[in-house]
Amino acid sequence: LHAKYELKKAPLYKKRQGVVAEIPKFWLTCLEKHPIITSLIEMEDAEAISYLQDIEIQRSAENPINYKVVFVFGENPYFANDKLIKEFDFSDKGNAKVTNHKIDWKSGRDLTAAAKKREAENDGDEFSEDEEASFFSWFDDENGSELADLIANDLFPNAGMYYTGTVSSDDEDEMVPFELASDAEEVSDDEAVEGAPENKRAKRA
Repeated sequence: LHAKYELKKAPLYKKRQGVVAEIPKFWLTCLEKHPIITSLIEMEDAEAISYLQDIEIQRSAENPINYKVVFVFGENPYFANDKLIKEFDFSDKGNAKVTNHKIDWKSGRDLTAAAKKREAENDGDEFSEDEEASFFSWFDDENGSELADLIANDLFPNAGMYYTGTVSSDDEDEMVPFELASDAEEVSDDEAVEGAPENKRAKRA
């Protein structure tokens, strides 16, 4: 039922897209203000994510519990892709079918290299078990459905409230899609991440 409701809200999210596109580092700020996702973001991850222009949740019209998580990036020094995509098919209850799309890292800029080395040395520990893994390691994870659920069903619909810091446990099905228009002129790049919860960068400072 929730997935069908989210599918019906697609036109609202499309309209919101035009508003947040004018706000510097909107999605980086949302990710850093999420109480769980922020703990997955390393310092250099944040630098790469600063080029993130949009997040899309593309749900299947036939079965909206299945979706693609799409991160849309501007040109950046880390990878050649303009979109990072991870697909989830939950048709078989209890068994998520995950399709990863390869990140085309530029020479010497692979943020997941260290985690891949540790994974090889430790017989394949998953991204979720590696506290030092890059956020981008999720795009290579064989599963990753828990983080996908946070992004698709929490962060994405509640993006406006995460950005403004007004989200609460009672706001699950609420959305503030268009009240941010004036913020585009008022919020500077430095102010955008003010008030973000402690994340990996703070822990390593």
